[in-house]
Amino acid sequence: MKQKDLKRAYNNVLAQAISDSNQYLFAGNLFGDIFVLRIKELDKGSEEPPGKLKIFPQGSDVDINYLAFHRDFLIVGAVGLIYGLKWNEEEESLATKRSWEVKIPIQVDAVEVPDVNSMWLDSENSILFAGCGDGVIYQVSLEDGRIQREYRGHTDYVHSVVGNAKGQIFSGAEDGTVRVWSTKQQQHTSMLEPYKNPNLLRPDWGKWIGAVAVNEDWLLCGGGPKASIFHLRSLESTCVFNFPGRVHLCDFVDDCVLIGGEHNHVQSYTLNGVLQANIPVEHTACYSAVWQTSPIKFISIAGFSNKLHILKDFRFLDSKIDMYGNVEGEENDLEEEDELIEKPLTVEAA
Repeated sequence: MKQKDLKRAYNNVLAQAISDSNQYLFAGNLFGDIFVLRIKELDKGSEEPPGKLKIFPQGSDVDINYLAFHRDFLIVGAVGLIYGLKWNEEEESLATKRSWEVKIPIQVDAVEVPDVNSMWLDSENSILFAGCGDGVIYQVSLEDGRIQREYRGHTDYVHSVVGNAKGQIFSGAEDGTVRVWSTKQQQHTSMLEPYKNPNLLRPDWGKWIGAVAVNEDWLLCGGGPKASIFHLRSLESTCVFNFPGRVHLCDFVDDCVLIGGEHNHVQSYTLNGVLQANIPVEHTACYSAVWQTSPIKFISIAGFSNKLHILKDFRFLDSKIDMYGNVEGEENDLEEEDELIEKPLTVEAA
């Protein structure tokens, strides 16, 4: 099988991010490629397809597990490191040289280099929280690249990290727990174990937590156990969602709940559990969803397929955008795969 056909067949997009200008969508995959879509292309008429994507290869040795955007930088979470790439909006160009790089410490008893599985950005304070495969959440200063703190307590891979404006961090992991942390305290302040709730447990699928989301009053999580909403103060489960597959993504979208994972549909529910949209997807599994309400309203859903699924009204599928096979100058790029990427001066962890 040719390389281009292989990439189309096995494209697995774990990460997406939207630029601070709300004009560009970034998507990264396990082949080490970053795609960029002009969001204004989504505003074309239904009969006119969006324009081609740009592609910025990072090298076949880079698994792109997570993306975030801060100021003029696209932040990439990979295996054992986090790095920043300068984005030039006028030229629609992503730098080939990494502006900065932070290596995740390898524990003394570690068997392998830990993946950066999830990141949450505190943009106001320029702090990044990275949940990693060693069970640790690292608090990284984006001002100097220093690891300021390690949050320890999980006994297995951290799959999801989110936070809020109150200085709380929420993490879900393979160990089946959702832990609540404070940036002002050393240990986690509270802990949920959804698999111990008989209404949530799905024994055949295990106890792991694949996704966590929060808003001002509620916490949403799921994985092997069913997706459920918990009240932030009481940490009591108030609503269970009957999404039929393993959960890899969940989020509060406007006044609704979006849930996806290992199923041929992504589902949207009201906060009290009423199914209001059953969205068909081509992904074997959905791993990422990003959204905005202005200037152009849309959700982009990505996963194990070669397509981005676009919803403009948050309920119905409007379009599917190919990635490989729909890239500017693609034939030349595929012939030059694995070309060397310039490496920067490394910022070692303190």
